[in-house]
Amino acid sequence: MKNKSIVLVSILALVPLIGNSQSSMKELVESKRFVFEAQSMSPLKASMRTLTPGYTLKVSPDTVVADLPYAGRAYQAPYGGTDGGIKFESTNFEYTAKEKKKGWTINIKTKGVSGNPKVIVDVFDNGNARVVVYSTDRETITFNGIVKGG
Repeated sequence: MKNKSIVLVSILALVPLIGNSQSSMKELVESKRFVFEAQSMSPLKASMRTLTPGYTLKVSPDTVVADLPYAGRAYQAPYGGTDGGIKFESTNFEYTAKEKKKGWTINIKTKGVSGNPKVIVDVFDNGNARVVVYSTDRETITFNGIVKGG
């Protein structure tokens, strides 16, 4: 009986944390102010690769900045470019967010950026996230990681 009481108290203690996590994720999504930190990437025709820290997608109400690695087939190489990553900064973009059962789906359509990248961010209540980047210049790539305030 004592063990059941401890388990019940432990579960009840976690309930407010779960609710706060969900509401804080909602606030980040609605404020358009968050940072996605990539932990792994999955190229279209290759296996998943674990990433070193430091690769991000930063979203603010007026700017989207991508600094992500890339592995896969490129249909067009950037002129004079030596870095094959997904790197862009855009102040001209559309941002739409739709709430789902266990999180949100965010669509970001950039304008005036090479390859016209479209970024889809699936943010889950627990802070985990998946980012899919579509581009006219490259094959699609998926990243997994976490979202936090930025």
